[in-house]
Amino acid sequence: MKVKPELERIAYQSDASQIKGTAKEIIFPKTTAEVIKIIKMRQNIVPRGAGTGLAGGCVPLNSVILDMSKMDKILSIDRAGKAVEVESGIILENLNFLLKPLGLEFPINPSSYKSCTIGGMIACNAVGTRAVKYGRTSDWIKEIEMVNGKGEVAKMGKIDFSDVTGLEGLTGIVVKAKLKLVEIKKRTASLMKINNIDKIPDIIKRLKSNQDVCGIELFGKTASKLLELPGEYHLLVEYESEEGQLKNREYQKILDLRDNTFPKLAAEGFTHIEDPKTAIFKLPEFIHYFEENKIPFFGHVGEGILHPCFRPNQEKEIEHMLNFVKKLHGNVTGEHGIGLAKKKFLESGDKRIIQNIKKRHDPENKLNPGKVIDFAEKND
Repeated sequence: MKVKPELERIAYQSDASQIKGTAKEIIFPKTTAEVIKIIKMRQNIVPRGAGTGLAGGCVPLNSVILDMSKMDKILSIDRAGKAVEVESGIILENLNFLLKPLGLEFPINPSSYKSCTIGGMIACNAVGTRAVKYGRTSDWIKEIEMVNGKGEVAKMGKIDFSDVTGLEGLTGIVVKAKLKLVEIKKRTASLMKINNIDKIPDIIKRLKSNQDVCGIELFGKTASKLLELPGEYHLLVEYESEEGQLKNREYQKILDLRDNTFPKLAAEGFTHIEDPKTAIFKLPEFIHYFEENKIPFFGHVGEGILHPCFRPNQEKEIEHMLNFVKKLHGNVTGEHGIGLAKKKFLESGDKRIIQNIKKRHDPENKLNPGKVIDFAEKND
């Protein structure tokens, strides 16, 4: 167990959300026993994977940070059963690199795949670009081992996953997980120009009826222009077959272009990214709203998730947009989580559910206090 010296704490003051906090101490546990010891001896503990979160979920509030990056081993592989047991600090890209010689992979593919950890993916219940076929991280877990706020080790099966996945480290620190795998598929892609955004729901419905389609991405006007794509709107459709027009080198080129969408927008000053989710049939309303308010966007439209991007001084525009999401009965977060950034937009019913789960697993409010909910808030 290693502790970071004071001068090296600056990098831990924030995550990808750019919200600033203060790190009191940074500790690198190497074993579950060390995690237990830390939880029993300290208060105000913030678990951290790679710090790729976009909602401030691992921003320290004068907190002790538990950096899980040293717990990054593959513990066992069941090739025949297509399963792997890993420590939570393993990076997704590294995991899939090590599985590739066996012809296997973990199929959830968030844009931060090069640096995000399995523990962080479980905490946010990550989605990714292939959600049309593979859904969320929780759909691909067999078992989770976590240390709760009482310092107890809990092994959790599917029936209990909702006490951990998507709860952003409020209930426990994930130390190990058994994951389901798939055989690596030959993938191709096609790029479709869209002239009428009102037809997007019907196009998505048709595409999703094809069992070989694993991802559907949308690029708005500004994103299309920055990526030097002809026309105004584009759908990128990814297939697990030879059906796509873009293969081999051209396929990889379009994936690299997709991964570069937010960096291109950020270079133009749109450095803040959101993740509202809506029903597919309501997507045109969202898109019209973004265009009317000159908000650039792209997103995983196959799952109804869009990524509007904003400049740093557009807090009022962000709040107005999130209120618009709620007005259309959408979700203010499709994959990034609530963290610090969206606490005030969480529905009261959801708050009560999370508070009750939190009290069962972390009655002293040791883990990630101040995030998502106010623990002491009355259930009224």
